[in-house]
Amino acid sequence: MMGSPLWENRILGHQRSKPVMRGFVIDKKATIESTHTIMQEFDVRAPGPDTLAAALSGGNQQKFIVGREMSKAPALLVASHPTRGVDVGAQGAIWDVLRKAREKGMAIVLISADLEELIGMSDRLLVMLRGRLTAELDPAKTTPEQLGSAMTGAA
Repeated sequence: MMGSPLWENRILGHQRSKPVMRGFVIDKKATIESTHTIMQEFDVRAPGPDTLAAALSGGNQQKFIVGREMSKAPALLVASHPTRGVDVGAQGAIWDVLRKAREKGMAIVLISADLEELIGMSDRLLVMLRGRLTAELDPAKTTPEQLGSAMTGAA
């Protein structure tokens, strides 16, 4: 919701959980506090929780979304193109967050068009083609060309 402040965007997908909700009512104070926490932990550069999402750079928007979703500490995170369209600094910050989460035991399914990102961020690579699992590759031994070939069925 680009026209809404960050603290309202913090609520998305978390409508039934603390700290956003207190019973059936939005806990604005707790939501603003948790928005501050996300901004600090994920280095989201904005004046404060009342800043409109549209006022943030693409990288800061992405970092905020990653922070919001990771605030639930999910057992599994599906990250679809988490660094698309962001600058190198934001890309590195997002990769660091995902690596730390993985080290703490979070399972991450990474979906990306960036083959180097897939290879660099993955413990293993599973390739699906036409709805079927067609290859399992070791990222330490796989080049972008080999991964691309597996993805197109040429391998």
